[in-house]
Amino acid sequence: MVKIKDPAGIKKLILSDDLEHKRIISISAHIDHGKTTTTDYLMRRAGLMSDAAAGQALMTDSDE
Repeated sequence: MVKIKDPAGIKKLILSDDLEHKRIISISAHIDHGKTTTTDYLMRRAGLMSDAAAGQALMTDSDE
């Protein structure tokens, strides 16, 4: 399980109407070419994922 630094703050930001602080990204690549790794890196750099979780869990790699 990945520990997010401030889940309540992230939820509030996601649900807010303030688009100034939101970024929408799209990463296209063939299967097994690093999309999840790249996305997790960006989330870690943005402070949404702890450095300890980096490489341990794949936040965007899910079958849900």
